[in-house]
Order: sequence, then C-alpha cells, then structure tokens
Amino acid sequence: MKIKFSDGKIKLKNEISDLSMLFAGDLCPRGKSGELILEGKSSQILREIISQVKNCNTAALNLEAPLTNSETAIDKSGPPLKLNPDCVKILKDGGWQIVSCANNHIGDYGPDAVKETLRHLDASGIKHFGAGVDLETASKAEFFTVNKKKIAFIGITENEFGTASASKAGSNPLRILKNIAKIKETAELADITIVMYHGGNEYNPLPSPRVVELCRAFADAGASAVIAGHTHCPQGIEIYHEIPIVYSLGNFLFDSQAEYSGYNWNYGYMSKLGFSGNSVAEIEIIPINYSQSENYIRLLAGTELDEFMKYMEYISEIILSEEEIKAYFDAWCMRGIKGYFSALGKEFYPTDWKSRDSIQQLMGMRNIFTCEAHCELITNTLRILEERRENKSSDYLKNLEVLCQGKTPES
Repeated sequence: MKIKFSDGKIKLKNEISDLSMLFAGDLCPRGKSGELILEGKSSQILREIISQVKNCNTAALNLEAPLTNSETAIDKSGPPLKLNPDCVKILKDGGWQIVSCANNHIGDYGPDAVKETLRHLDASGIKHFGAGVDLETASKAEFFTVNKKKIAFIGITENEFGTASASKAGSNPLRILKNIAKIKETAELADITIVMYHGGNEYNPLPSPRVVELCRAFADAGASAVIAGHTHCPQGIEIYHEIPIVYSLGNFLFDSQAEYSGYNWNYGYMSKLGFSGNSVAEIEIIPINYSQSENYIRLLAGTELDEFMKYMEYISEIILSEEEIKAYFDAWCMRGIKGYFSALGKEFYPTDWKSRDSIQQLMGMRNIFTCEAHCELITNTLRILEERRENKSSDYLKNLEVLCQGKTPES
C-alpha cells in the first residue's frame, strides 16, 4: 500500500477511533536537557509537544539509557550511556505512561543498574517492558487496560550488549522463534498487541531487507502494530496486511555529542495510532526536531514540515520494492566498507585485559559477528565483493547520500 503523507494522516479504515496511542523514539537527555530536567524545567523542553502526549489514552517511548548512579560501565564497543535517576521526572511531567527498556544501552552499567532503573520506574508509576531481572522476566509482555481494552506491549532488541540471560538482568534479546511464539501467545490474551523492536543499522535512512522481513514476521505473528527504532534517524512506514510497521521514529530527545553528526540526528517523528475496535484505523505522523540551541522539542511547520512529509513518502515507497530495498542496502554496505574491514584487520586475541585498546578491539569484533545488524552488513558486503557487484552500487550510493541528509534525490 503506497502511503500519502500530505496532511500527516494515514487512513486505514473509514471508522472513528475509540482509543489513541502515541509513540516516540529514543529518550536520552544526557546533556543540557538533562540539566534542565534536574532543575525542574521539563515543561520548557516539552512545551510544544506536551499537549500531543496528554491528549492520547496512552503514550510510550524508548528509554535509551539506565537510570543509575553507578560509575562502573561494562566492557563494550560504542559509548556507555546513563542518566541521573531524577531524569525520570521528564516521563512523569510529560505524561508518558509506559517505556520500552529493550535496547542496546539499558545494560551499559551492568545488571545491577538495570534493576536500579526498573525500581526507579516503578517508584514513579511508569510501566515498563523489554527488560527484567532475568531473561524470563525481560521477555514477558506488559499488560494494562485502557477503555476496557486489554493492551499488551512486548519489547525486543538485537544482540549487542546488555541483554538478559537466565540469571542476569538485562534487555529482551532477539531470538526470532521464541519472540514470534511470545507474540502469538500474547495476541491470544490481549485485544491489542504492540511490538517495539530496537535494531537495524544506525544512521541508515532505510531498513535493511532482514529488518523488513523480521518486522513483517512480527505482524504475521499477531502484532497489532510494530514500532521500531535504534537508527537515530527517521525511517519510513509500511502498511503490511493492514498492520502498520513504523521502521524507525528516530530520536525523540537525545542530546548529540561531538561524535555524532548529520542532519537526521535531531529530527524524528511521533506516531499517533487511532484504534477502532482492536485494529488501527488511522495513523498521524507528528514530525519533531530537538533544538539544541534553545533546548526544546519543536513541532515542524511550514516548508520544513512539507519537506519532511515529502521525504517520508519517498523513503516509505522504497520499502515496498524488494529489489530497491536490497539495492539501497548494498549501497549502504559499500558506504561503510572501510570502517568494518579496518576492524577485521586487527588482532583481538589473546586479549590484554589491562589494555583498553585490546579490550575495545575484542568488543568490536564481538559486536560485528553477534549483533544481527552488523553481521548482516558484513555478510552482505562480502557477498557483494565475491560477486564483483561493488560498482553496481554507485548510483544507489549517490541517492543514499542525499537521503542521509533528509532530502529526496530529485530535489
């Protein structure tokens, strides 16, 4: 189904919604926004969007870091993130009722910090899912009733760092067969089942073929909607067998640091789902930008809003073509080939556990081969080289670079 975004609303059924749910992307106020929250100024950050949140029956987002005072980060590749526990105030002040903790940062400060995070959320009356004191707990659905409807949330994340095990607290890892079985089981118990998935390649404006296939499988298993994220940039939307799949909402509030750059980091959108009965009747797209200069989340308007909707329509149409999404992923693989192959060219064993460089090399290799997104990228890149197809990616690579700037190639 080709989607038109002209007015920001996508009609799936000609019925009036009797329940609304709002979803936002990654929350990680680790800079100036975090300071403002601790000063009791959450309302300043949320002033333009707070009415959108509070006018829905329920609102959910992804909590991208643990709420902890711990100073001991785990060994991993990539930056360890954490938030002052009092940053939970922004959830309460903003009207957020439930958060996903299924992501690659919730375990950055170890299992005890995961448990601490869950305690802070419980104490603040914020429901949570996608992480737990052990694997069994992390994989459970969170149920609650709104307008006499039983709603279930399931959170799933790729296998980077901080995932739970039988005896370790952490996030709910991607285990496809078990995840699908859990969705099927949950869908039989709930009126509405929401799956929030955290995965894919960061900064890529398009989902990979594997992510498309995976999210469609979640829909086939019984999800009423699939809401995905992790890419730190907005991706498109698909209506698959009348089930909405939001491939990435982008960042909601994530102060960028020197190591991050690019147009899309501070841009994303909220997605408001209107339900009629037990299925989605309407989707409203609410584009946002976190203004770091003024420290608030603003609603896009005017020409900027029009361009964003045009961009969303363009990237959403690409998802409908298996051939196009594969060609763009090939281009993405070739775009990052030097970075991935440079990691492969260094020794990582035996590891010198007293050397930070040696540990980081081991963790980088571990992440390439055990995280689904990275493994898919390196595997596909090797196939491109074997089949001598690298030159065929050049045209798509040009278009991809334009998409990475939040623009459509023809503009």
